[in-house]
Amino acid sequence: MTTLAQVIEIASRLDHLATCAEWIARETVHTDNSISQTGTLISVLTEDIREKVTALVSELEQIQELGGSH
Repeated sequence: MTTLAQVIEIASRLDHLATCAEWIARETVHTDNSISQTGTLISVLTEDIREKVTALVSELEQIQELGGSH
C-alpha cells in the first residue's frame, strides 16, 4: 500500500468515526448526557487528529521539496 493510499484510508476512517460520534451525540442528547458528551468529545478529537495528520503531511511534502531542489 502506498503512502498516499494509507493517508486516504486514515482520512476515510476519521470521517467514519466523526460521523458515528456525531450521530451518537445527536441521538443521546436527551436520554444520556454523558454518552452525548462523549460522542461530542470523540468528534472534536477526530478533527484534532485530522488537523495533525494534515500538518504532518504538509511538513513532509515541504521536506521532500527542499530535498529535491538540491
